Amino acid sequence: MSSFRIARIFGIPILIHFTWFIIFGLIVYSLTTGYFPSQYPDLPQASHLVRGVVTALLLFASVLLHELGHSVVAMRNGVGIVSITLFIFGGVARWKEDPKSAWVEFKIAVAGPVTSFLLAGAFFAVSRMELGGQDLTAVTRYLALLNLILGVFNLLPAFPLDGGRMLRAAIWNFTSKVRATRISSVAGTFFAYLLIMIGVFSMVGGAGLAGLWYVLIGWFLKEAASGAYQQVQVDEVLSRVQVKDLMVSECTSVPAHVSVEEAVHDYFLRYGYGGFPVESEGRLRGLISLSDVRQLPREEWPRSSVQSIMTPVNEQSTISVDADVVEALRKMAASGLGRLIAVDESQECVGMITHNGILRRLQVQETLGV
Repeated sequence: MSSFRIARIFGIPILIHFTWFIIFGLIVYSLTTGYFPSQYPDLPQASHLVRGVVTALLLFASVLLHELGHSVVAMRNGVGIVSITLFIFGGVARWKEDPKSAWVEFKIAVAGPVTSFLLAGAFFAVSRMELGGQDLTAVTRYLALLNLILGVFNLLPAFPLDGGRMLRAAIWNFTSKVRATRISSVAGTFFAYLLIMIGVFSMVGGAGLAGLWYVLIGWFLKEAASGAYQQVQVDEVLSRVQVKDLMVSECTSVPAHVSVEEAVHDYFLRYGYGGFPVESEGRLRGLISLSDVRQLPREEWPRSSVQSIMTPVNEQSTISVDADVVEALRKMAASGLGRLIAVDESQECVGMITHNGILRRLQVQETLGV
């Protein structure tokens, strides 16, 4: 697994991607061998190392607070947060869904830079107080500068930076979300290529690692801008398609009382599906999938019932046949399920909709140019 959880704040899982360790090490090395020795040459090398580690940790704490600023405002406006991940390019909050209005988008976007500016002011104020001597002053002064740069950089009108999201919100207010995303993505792509060019010229001029960093950030922004626009286009297409248009109508159910071994041989191997509704006494009880079976040791299959390992029927495992496919995808992403039970008004099973089935529909549409 490329990311692992280190904490949960306000109910939001905080993850660290393996690439975080790369940038953390580079920042510590840069501060220990470059910045602090040049600013404070009279202090010992061990002092520079301690300050480098502390500063790098506080810098990423600042990045985390920046993302929490977005997330808290998002949750207060009805947008769920799946997780926050710290990685090589900083941090990113994963939303369950896009904001429903331009105003909500703007409020969420502006919360990040505001948090960074507040942190910059707080670190600067501490540095002026000289409470902890030269060591604390050096660390807080550097963090004040970095948070100021982080806030200003994110205000650039280049999607998916915060400034680009603010630009999208402003355009979205007067036109469609798709058009607003396209315009802000073009701005983001332009800025990304500009960063790449600056990086290339810097490397030619002897900047080395600093120039390469510009190239990597530019490439990341270009891919993110392109991916965001494609996602909005997909959502626009799928929002016009209902679950009943893509579901598998055959609703073969597994009795809740049968053993897992019976379910494997009589249902999974027989029909070849990746999951089945579970019923008992004529009522829908849950959903059993291949992943549920794989998590159970093989020797437990004969003495474990389907009901003991199934995902109980609830709001996360079912979806109305009249809902749009975008909602189905969001539910799958939030619950980690690859399929949902399609139900009618009486909450009876009428079919199944799967992630792979939706992808096949998109592939067919792209192939036919529809």
